[in-house]
Amino acid sequence: MKPNDLEYGNLTSSILAPYEKRAASVSAQFLRWFLESIYRLDSQDADDAAVDGQQDKGVDGLYVNDTTETIHLIQVKTKQKKKAKLGDTDLKEFYGTLKQFQDAKWIEKTLEGNAHEDLKRALRRNKISDKIAAGYKVEGVFVTNVALNDDGLDYTQTLDENFVIYDAERLSNEYVSLDPKEGVEGKFEFDVSDTEVVSYDASNNVKSRIFLAKGLQLTNLSGIEDGRLFERNVRLSLGNTKINKSLTESIRNKSEHRNFPLYHNGITILCRSIIRDDEQKLGLEDYVVVNGAQSLTSLFKARNSITDDLRILVKVVEVQGDHALADKITTFSNNQNAIKARDMRSNHNIQQRLKKEFEEISGGQEIYEVKRGEDSKGKEVLENDFAGLILLSMDVGEPWAAHQRYKIMDESHSKIFGRPNVTGAKVYGLWRAFYEVWDAVKNIEDETFANYTLTRFFLAYAVSEIVKSDEVGKRLFESFDKIIENEELDDLMKVIEEIAGTTADDLNAEYEAAQEDGDFDYKAELKSPNWCRTTVARLKAQHKKDVKRKKAKPIAVLLEPFSI
Repeated sequence: MKPNDLEYGNLTSSILAPYEKRAASVSAQFLRWFLESIYRLDSQDADDAAVDGQQDKGVDGLYVNDTTETIHLIQVKTKQKKKAKLGDTDLKEFYGTLKQFQDAKWIEKTLEGNAHEDLKRALRRNKISDKIAAGYKVEGVFVTNVALNDDGLDYTQTLDENFVIYDAERLSNEYVSLDPKEGVEGKFEFDVSDTEVVSYDASNNVKSRIFLAKGLQLTNLSGIEDGRLFERNVRLSLGNTKINKSLTESIRNKSEHRNFPLYHNGITILCRSIIRDDEQKLGLEDYVVVNGAQSLTSLFKARNSITDDLRILVKVVEVQGDHALADKITTFSNNQNAIKARDMRSNHNIQQRLKKEFEEISGGQEIYEVKRGEDSKGKEVLENDFAGLILLSMDVGEPWAAHQRYKIMDESHSKIFGRPNVTGAKVYGLWRAFYEVWDAVKNIEDETFANYTLTRFFLAYAVSEIVKSDEVGKRLFESFDKIIENEELDDLMKVIEEIAGTTADDLNAEYEAAQEDGDFDYKAELKSPNWCRTTVARLKAQHKKDVKRKKAKPIAVLLEPFSI
């Protein structure tokens, strides 16, 4: 993205087009785009953060990051004229609002006054008064689609770190273009001369055609072998699973070919346009399969066994480049099958953005896997739901839930991944750190306790909390991009290794004491928030004692060499 891409005409006609149904005004649409594309929130969280209406005290969005204990107040200003710039007037007015919001008493007055109900609801829902009283930081975020003029630039020099400005240049620099590949670019024709085609035109002139396609024809679709055909599919071929083996066997059993449509749910193909539609041919241009990767891959592998009797129900939908419609069809067509929550998140912008950032950082040597069945080509793989477990333990601070892996890409997805500070750099850095912690598990003397899965996540949590007990350590968790850019990650891992080793030693003492007390069930306690928190509190206290006794270095000293 370039700053000019955010000029009002292009902004409204292109960038904000997917948001038109979610918000009436351009500023409200721009806010949601910002929250999803720059702040990396889930669409539901972006909608919840929006404050739409008059009398909103200059606040268009309100988002609370409980992990960093920060309240983000967001104001959006769009300019319509080309080459327009923003001065200091709007910035000064918003800065005044920001100062007022730091007073819990002012919040209470606002709730009692004539402020817009959306703002009041947001303040109550997020318990803003209580969180300000508890010491949460208030950060002002000003978002505009233009550059600042000289007055605006001069004013920024007077602001502190709690007032952040996203102008056109910063937005374009921080935007991660996903440049989604959506299947095969090209044309394909089905021979429909010997089958009936059902035509169904839905609302908004969306064309669909349903027919029984010859299995052999389907194997001629481009992109089966290299996976391009399935770019929008929520999962790729899973290899020789029990179901795929059974499917392949039925393909090779020629006596079953006429019954194949009875056993098979069918294949859904989206195309940009239907270019031929007559009794002989159905022609498609730019197409992708959104449901049926397993079946087509099995057909392709057993293509020498396919007879003319083998047919599969095919539904073709012309989406004309409508991404929102394509997303909806993909979701609903896959909800009818045995698809995991992880599969349904595979095309989510949050996951695709993390994949791109992660693999750019690794130079393509390690893979961030978002789809089951991706070809890793022998490279080291981090599965995105396992990355979620690492974030849950080390960043969110809830290791007691790490046994519920099924929730990571489902109900916990937004809490874990949908936050502004979850970047590819953080995922990569914490992944490396987690394996340093995992290696330190060997210091734990009781082997059954050491090899229990939750123990490694608890130890990772303990190490991260010890690091975060220092202000410099807290900043580390927001600095992985700088550390990686300056090639300091390997040296940082040596520091993590040192902290993890001493923490594992201290955990031995905690485990022994608990055993002496009798009736200690570590399998239950590692799933207890109370036990995890109180034990980590004691480990942190022990670390402080070690620092005072010169047995350990302060976290700030250990982290001094790094770009934090």
